[in-house]
Amino acid sequence: MAVVEIYSHPVLHRYKTSICTKATIFVFACFLLTFIPPLLVAYRSQGFWLREATYREQPDVSFKHEILLVVQTSQTGDYLAWSTYQNFNQLQQGRVRVPLVKSR
Repeated sequence: MAVVEIYSHPVLHRYKTSICTKATIFVFACFLLTFIPPLLVAYRSQGFWLREATYREQPDVSFKHEILLVVQTSQTGDYLAWSTYQNFNQLQQGRVRVPLVKSR
């Protein structure tokens, strides 16, 4: 059995509104808040790329009362040494000279 079309009528609905609605204002505000603030932040923070940057650091210095002293003598390649490390003094054997060192 074949189906026969008896009557057809296209349905056409038109919805009209003004351009200044709450939805239009909301979409426009979302657009502005999405793109404009990041551009302003980037502009106020000296641009998108760093041109020059400096970094300063203050070292934490504490005196541990440890010393390693190596003195070159006038003869070529000859030196004298002394240290608060006993292992270093034992390695130097004949070149060790004990100075008078004071610290506060």
